[in-house]
Amino acid sequence: MNYPRITSLKTESQFRARLAELGIELPLQHPLPTGSDLPLARSCRLGDRTIGNRFAILPMEGWDGTRDGQPTDFTRRRWENFGKSGAKLIWGCEAVAVRPDGRANPNQLVINDDTWRDLQQLRLKLETAHRNAIGNTHDLLIGLQLTHSGRFANPYHHGRPEPRTAYRHPILDLRMSDSINERTSLTDNELDE
Repeated sequence: MNYPRITSLKTESQFRARLAELGIELPLQHPLPTGSDLPLARSCRLGDRTIGNRFAILPMEGWDGTRDGQPTDFTRRRWENFGKSGAKLIWGCEAVAVRPDGRANPNQLVINDDTWRDLQQLRLKLETAHRNAIGNTHDLLIGLQLTHSGRFANPYHHGRPEPRTAYRHPILDLRMSDSINERTSLTDNELDE
């Protein structure tokens, strides 16, 4: 079976033909609305903010940062493309670890004194790309997902868990029983930090 990219279906008739080919019955409005009439193109409110449309970029782990948690050219290109996309809710771009030992993988970004300026530059690159592609950023909302992988941390070597937990859990620890011990617990000071 042929699996064309959805973006290759440029017209309503091409899309309808593909649905028929797959035997999918999907009612579509005719003619399809365009422009600001599209439901996903409508703005929405979040508190006192207006978000320009309902397209969103959700956080992910790019697995392409440096070993010390800095962004790479791949990371910068991805964030720039997020800006060009036209999505007005860019909620996360990236799952960024709050501590080096809390990363899910050795190439996850980290926010700390050594990396925050690079994260700021990523945001500025995204905003510039968005402004150049869309024309404005006044209704753009950018967030950052801060994470700590806890018992599922693999911060320094792929495939070698090095968990850091807030507490021992009788059920969750069963999965990681070989890796969880008293030395892996975060101290109260580390949690406060």
